[in-house]
Amino acid sequence: MAKPNIPGAKNKTNKKQQTQSAKEEPKGLPNEQDEVFEEDFTDEDGSGGFKLASEGFHPAKVIDFEKSYSKTGNPTYVWQFLITAGDSEGVELRFWTSLLPQARWKTVETLEAVGIEAAGSMARFKRSDVVGSPCVLEVIHDEYEGRTNHKVERVHPADEEAMAAIGDEDVPF
Repeated sequence: MAKPNIPGAKNKTNKKQQTQSAKEEPKGLPNEQDEVFEEDFTDEDGSGGFKLASEGFHPAKVIDFEKSYSKTGNPTYVWQFLITAGDSEGVELRFWTSLLPQARWKTVETLEAVGIEAAGSMARFKRSDVVGSPCVLEVIHDEYEGRTNHKVERVHPADEEAMAAIGDEDVPF
C-alpha cells in the first residue's frame, strides 16, 4: 500500500531518485536551450604548447628579471631565460632565487653568472644590467603531479668552460 503524501511530513524517497527523475536528458547532450560547441582538437596533444627543454647544458640569455615575493611573502628575484641554440632553442624557463639569508648564495651565484659582481660586496645594478645577459643553463627534469617538467638547476657564466660543457664553441651570444 502506498503511503499518503502528507504536507510537512518527511518523504523517504531517495534524493538520487528525485534528481534522476527531475532530469529530462543525460548530462552533456544539448537540449533546445543549449548552444552546441564544436572544436577540432585533433592536433592538440594536451601539453598546452609547452615545449620541454632537454636535460643538460644550454646557451641562454636573460629575457626578463624582477624582484618579487614568494607565496609566503619572502623576497625573491624572478628570472626568465630563453635558450638561444641547440635542440631546445626557443624554450623559455623561469627561475627563482631567494633573498633570505640562508639562500642568498644562490642569488649571488646567479648574478655573477650573468656578469654582476655580487660576492662580498654591496651589489647595485639595474634591470637593464641583467636583461640580455648571456649565460649557460644547467637544466634537469623533475616530476610534478604526474608530468615531467624542466627546471633550471644552476646558471653558469657563458665562458669557455661552460661552452665546453655544451660541446659547441660557436654558440652565438
